[in-house]
Amino acid sequence: MLFLLHKKLLFDIIKAGKMMAKSKIGGQAVMEGVLMRGERSTALCVRDESGVIRTEATRIPPKKPFNKIPFIRGIINLISSLVIGTKTLMKSAEVAGEDEVNTDEGKGLKIAMVISMLLGVAIAIGLFVLLPTYLPEWINAIFNIQLGKMGKITIQEISKLLVVIGYFVLVSKNKDIRRVFMYHGAEHKTINCFENGLELNVKNIKLSSKHHDRCGTSFMVYVFVLSIIVVMAASFIFAAINFDAYFDRGWVRFLINLSLVPVVAAISYEVLMALAKSKGKVWAPLKAMGKAMQRITTLEPDEDMCEVALCAFKKVMEMDSDPTIAEEYFPQPISYEEFYQHIKSSLKKYNLDEANALWATDSLLKIDGSADKQKLKISLCWIVKADKILKEISEGKPFCYGIGTAPFFEYFFYVNSNVLIPRPETELLTEQVIKAQPKRVLDMCCGSGCIGLTVAKKTDARVVLSDINKQAIKVAKQNAKRIKAKNVKCVVSDMFAKIKGKFDIIVCNPPYIKTQVIEGLDKSVKDYEPHSALNGGQDGLDYYRILEERADSFLVSGGKLFMEIGFDQGKEVSELFGKKYTVKILKDYSGQDRIILATKK
Repeated sequence: MLFLLHKKLLFDIIKAGKMMAKSKIGGQAVMEGVLMRGERSTALCVRDESGVIRTEATRIPPKKPFNKIPFIRGIINLISSLVIGTKTLMKSAEVAGEDEVNTDEGKGLKIAMVISMLLGVAIAIGLFVLLPTYLPEWINAIFNIQLGKMGKITIQEISKLLVVIGYFVLVSKNKDIRRVFMYHGAEHKTINCFENGLELNVKNIKLSSKHHDRCGTSFMVYVFVLSIIVVMAASFIFAAINFDAYFDRGWVRFLINLSLVPVVAAISYEVLMALAKSKGKVWAPLKAMGKAMQRITTLEPDEDMCEVALCAFKKVMEMDSDPTIAEEYFPQPISYEEFYQHIKSSLKKYNLDEANALWATDSLLKIDGSADKQKLKISLCWIVKADKILKEISEGKPFCYGIGTAPFFEYFFYVNSNVLIPRPETELLTEQVIKAQPKRVLDMCCGSGCIGLTVAKKTDARVVLSDINKQAIKVAKQNAKRIKAKNVKCVVSDMFAKIKGKFDIIVCNPPYIKTQVIEGLDKSVKDYEPHSALNGGQDGLDYYRILEERADSFLVSGGKLFMEIGFDQGKEVSELFGKKYTVKILKDYSGQDRIILATKK
C-alpha cells in the first residue's frame, strides 16, 4: 500500500490537465500503462504480465456550468485529478500485477482509495508546504541566527523549489518510478505525433518529442513559480500592515500558505492553458522551466510503451467521434471458487495433474488455510499470472518453482530458483533428527530451511539455519515466518566460517553431484535448480571432506552428524567419516543408500 501511495503522489503531479489545443486529449502515466482523456471519454490501457494490452473506455459526464468558470475550474480540476488519479492507479494495479487479493468484498479497496487520497494530500502538504514553512524556524533554533522577516520568506521559498527538484531527482532513481516516467514520455510522444500531423504509428511516435507544453509537470512548475510570487507579494503586504504573527509564528505562516494553495492552483491552471495556446517569446522562460523539469519526469519509452499509449489515444478518438460506441471495462474480479475452477481447467488443458489444483490455487494466491475463501475476490492480474505460470510449467519448469511452494511433511515451503525443491527422501533425513529429540541443531546448507524448520516445529530444539547463499537465507526466513517456527536463527556462512557454539546434531544436505554429471541431469533439474546447491566437485565429495574435517569441533561429546548422500556414495562417505565417527547407512524409499548417521566417538 505504501508503495502504491508513493506512486500515487507522483501520478497526481505528472497528470496532464484537460487539453485545450489541437487534439484536446490529455494523458496520465499509470502502472504499466497510460490513461488518455478526451472531450467526452477516457481510455485506460494497461499491459498485463502476459503482454496483452487491456483496455477500459468510459464516457465523461457532461460538464456542469461552474466547470467552465475561469479560476474556479482550476480548483475543480485539481480535486478531480486527485480522485480520478487514485481510481486509475487502483485499476491499473489490478491489471499490471501489483494488486493484492481482496478479502473483504471490495470494502477494503474503497477504504484504501480514500486513505490513499488523504495520505497523498498529507504527504504533498508536508513536503511542499510544511517543511519549507518551518525550515527558517529550525535554522534559527539550530544555528542561533535571527533571520529578518523577508529573510525567512526567502529561505522558505528557495527551499520549496529545492525540495520539489530533490524529490523528483530522488524518486527517479527507483526502477518502477522510472517505468512510470517512461510511460509519461510515451503519452507525450503520442499526442505530439498526432498534433504534428504525422501518421499515428509506433515508429513516428518514437521520433516525436517527449516534451509537451500542456504537461502536468509544467503545471507543477507554474504552481511553484506563481506560489513564490504570491507568497512574496503577501509577505510585503503583511510587513506593510505590521502583521508580525505571519513572520514570528510558524503555524500562522503555515496555515496562510496552505490557504493560498487553491488560489495559486487556480491561477496556474489558467496560465497553463494560456501558455499552451501562446507562441509568444515573452513566455519562453516559463515554458523552458517546465520543459527542464520534464527532463526528469518524462523518459524515453520503448516501443511496447508507445504501443500502449497509441492504443489509449486511438480509443479516445474513436469514442469521442462516435457516441454510439459502448463503454468497455476490465474483467471484474472473480470468486475463489471460480479461480479454483479456472486453475483446474488450465491444468487439464496443459496435461498437468488436476489433483494439484487446490495446492496450486492457494500457492498462486499466496494464502493459507486461515483465509476466508468465501470472501476472496481475485482480480485480473492473478488470472493472467496463473495462466502464464501454468504455461511455463507445461513447457518444463518444475511445478513447485512455478507455483512457488513445495510440500514437506504437512507444511508448504516457499521455494524459488535460489533453493532446491525439497525431496521425499529428505523427509527421511529429517525424521531421524526429530527422533533424536536434540536440544540444539545446526542445519547446514539449509536452502529453503525445510529440514531445520520442521525440526523446530516438531521438537523443542533451538535451530540455527546456515547457508552461503544470502538469497537462500532470505527464503528460509520467509518460511520460518510462514510456518510460525520458533527458536530459529539464520546465519549467512560459508560452511563453518561464521558458526559459533556446539550442537547436539548437525544435519546437512550438501551439494553432492559430480561436476561432470550435472549437464546430464534431467532438464527440470539442470536448467532450473541452483547449480551451487548441486555441484559437489569432481568426485562429489568436496563438502563431505569439509564436514569430516571441521564438524566434530562444533559437536558436543557424543554429538551426531546426519547427512544426505548420493545413491552411489555410501561406501566412500562412510569410510571418510570412519576414523572420527561411528557410521550407519540408511536407505531411501527405493532401497538406495541415502542417509549417513555419524555419531562422534
